[in-house]
Amino acid sequence: MLKNGAGNEVATFAAASQELSGTSWIVLNYNNGREAVVGVLEGTELTANFANDGQVNGTAGCNNYFAAFEADVAAGTITIGQAGSTMMACSDPEGVMEQEQEFLAALASAATYPIQGNSLEMRTADDALALMLQLAP
Repeated sequence: MLKNGAGNEVATFAAASQELSGTSWIVLNYNNGREAVVGVLEGTELTANFANDGQVNGTAGCNNYFAAFEADVAAGTITIGQAGSTMMACSDPEGVMEQEQEFLAALASAATYPIQGNSLEMRTADDALALMLQLAP
């Protein structure tokens, strides 16, 4: 709470929730594993849906994926298990299968996750950017 000189309340601040469970995100950028953070290929969508049962799932551009996750809200840390996925092969757009592999590797590398408003930034244990996501509408 912020008060003015007369002691009147002028603003109240509430901490933003850092809870991932029950949230859905759209991936904007991911670390491609070659020291570069890149955007998502045009014509594809990468998503991450964090369920209340400790599972994260979504689309990786071509295939759907799923993995277990464990988040410590107080510490802002996360562990994401090895992802499983459907087994479709896609050729369009060019590079979609490489994007999928790189995205899933970036997701598995996430160690911390500050949420700021409608943005989620996941970083590796070495503090490199792994993923940038936006809250799904």
